[in-house]
Amino acid sequence: MFLSKLSTVRNALTPAEIQIADYVRAHIHEIKTTTSQELAEILGIGQSTIIRFSKKLGYASFREFLADVAAEQAHEIIEAEIGIHEDNTSTIKKIVLQSQDIVEITAQCNDAAHLGKAAELLKHADLNILFGIGSSNLFAEYLANQLTKMGIRCLTTNSSHTVYSLIDNASRNTVVFLISESGETKEVLKAAKLAKKKGLIVIAMTRRIHNSLYEHADVILKTVSFDTKTRLNVTTMRCSQLFLIDALYLLIMKSDFVHFDEIIDRSETLAEIHKGM
Repeated sequence: MFLSKLSTVRNALTPAEIQIADYVRAHIHEIKTTTSQELAEILGIGQSTIIRFSKKLGYASFREFLADVAAEQAHEIIEAEIGIHEDNTSTIKKIVLQSQDIVEITAQCNDAAHLGKAAELLKHADLNILFGIGSSNLFAEYLANQLTKMGIRCLTTNSSHTVYSLIDNASRNTVVFLISESGETKEVLKAAKLAKKKGLIVIAMTRRIHNSLYEHADVILKTVSFDTKTRLNVTTMRCSQLFLIDALYLLIMKSDFVHFDEIIDRSETLAEIHKGM
């Protein structure tokens, strides 16, 4: 899992951290018993830099980092890029392996208590306003549809002007759910700032590397993606987002299954009646 985690933060590493990453990759089977102090001496950098590097990858300690490196199997050290001349079986295998890894890493970055808090906020809000730009808004619409079927009041729009108006006129017990992979989307940031000014709760779904959206959110759901030259990174990012949305839906559903199941059954019955008219 070490190599997969490394790929999710590669573009956010400092020169010293890149040096550490390159060394560990090159000596992955020899570094398993190396201490952080020994690694620092080998590379000629501070021990604190080694510790920060392991924490940036999501490890609680350097010991946990080493344990994950030790668990990396030779067959897992594969070329992540999809080659235009490779056979389709190889391409599909890469997609499957990376999708599995990205879901596991996303789960590690968002513990159950954190996801539970976000689910409770959505469940008990008088209104949930969901918003993103472009493809991110498709995920906002997907979550809104799922929650609406459960009887949870939601509004979503792909218009920034409309979402600003919705936020500006929202009552106190409103949750604003914002999606931005970069965390720097200007329309999303403006919506977050407006929501905080109004005293509303903001849930942000954004990449796990610190960005501007972190400063305006009460709850942060962290997404991850792999650093690849092909568009596979977009695929894995969407996998991460979909996992979090489905997790929220199911956590809410299981919190009062009988109640929500009855509501969903009624909505489906009404849909069938309408279809037959």
